[in-house]
Amino acid sequence: MRMKIKEIVILISVLLLVSLIMTTCQSPEVTSAKVYFQQDNIDAAEEQLLIALEKEPQNPEVPFLLATNVYAPRRDWDKVKNMLQKTSKLDPTYADKVNKYTKKYWGEIHTEGANAFNNAIRAILPMEKDSLLLLSATKFQEALSMKSDEAITYNGIVKCYFMLFDTLNVEKYAEMAEENGIFDQDVMYYYYQVMWQPENQEETLVKLTNLTSEHPEALQLQILKIQFLSELERFQEALDVAKKISTENPDNTDLRFILAQIYVKTNDYESAQYEYQKVLAENPEDIDVLTRIAEAFFQSKDWVMAEEYSRKLIELDPENVFGYDVLWKSLYNQGHKEEAEKYRQIEKSLR
Repeated sequence: MRMKIKEIVILISVLLLVSLIMTTCQSPEVTSAKVYFQQDNIDAAEEQLLIALEKEPQNPEVPFLLATNVYAPRRDWDKVKNMLQKTSKLDPTYADKVNKYTKKYWGEIHTEGANAFNNAIRAILPMEKDSLLLLSATKFQEALSMKSDEAITYNGIVKCYFMLFDTLNVEKYAEMAEENGIFDQDVMYYYYQVMWQPENQEETLVKLTNLTSEHPEALQLQILKIQFLSELERFQEALDVAKKISTENPDNTDLRFILAQIYVKTNDYESAQYEYQKVLAENPEDIDVLTRIAEAFFQSKDWVMAEEYSRKLIELDPENVFGYDVLWKSLYNQGHKEEAEKYRQIEKSLR
């Protein structure tokens, strides 16, 4: 028994020694390649490493050097990825290094895509804008090929294709993000907009409802759901959603504005006025809100308040046709026909 234990110990020692020799003794090709790297002669280094790859197919250092020192400087990302994957398969102890460099290269490519996207946003000519968006999308594709679990890259590529009206690629990359377990609110927002077609509206709404149940914090998607419900004239359901998210986010004036709009859709002008006034308190000179609140009071036949808000609207925007329209009609309904006619003529002159 003691003899067997001794033999096992000797065998393990021999194996460790062989392993040490294998790792410390480099092939002449690898040694030559490293010398060529010091001389910035990448082509010669590549030639030596490819020979080494054939001679030592189990040596993880060879594909790692090809990836990081040959193909990465050339920005040949397909070969970089291939060699890094080969390295990981050959030796799991390289995992940390491979992950580090994969992240590094993904970051470089993504940044190129982001820069092209920002240039596209600033571009004036439509042709230039589209060209830059296509370049940006191509870079984001390369980035995803390098690392497919980065939400920010899905965000970028979906935005590019949405702006290019390429609905098929919006669907493709949004669904790819889902398959990779990635949730990005912007990605889903664009995705459901392109999915909202007459032939599958109900199906799309069901999926969106399920998604907002999983991610109730995604206000952009909740608002999109309200929009879809309103388009289907399911105003009470839209109102229920609007009330809920407005209650959960009491300081969000945009949500109050949306809630007020839905109240108008349900002909609850009193509640609409109440919500609009809250929004207006945050920004008393908001033309859009003043327009909405004047309209709400007019629709509820509160001529005095409709007059008041239409006057405020005209004060801020003296050529506002809608303001004059509401003003003269409100005055007329109060019996002030001469003054009403005065503002009616102004409205006519502005049309």
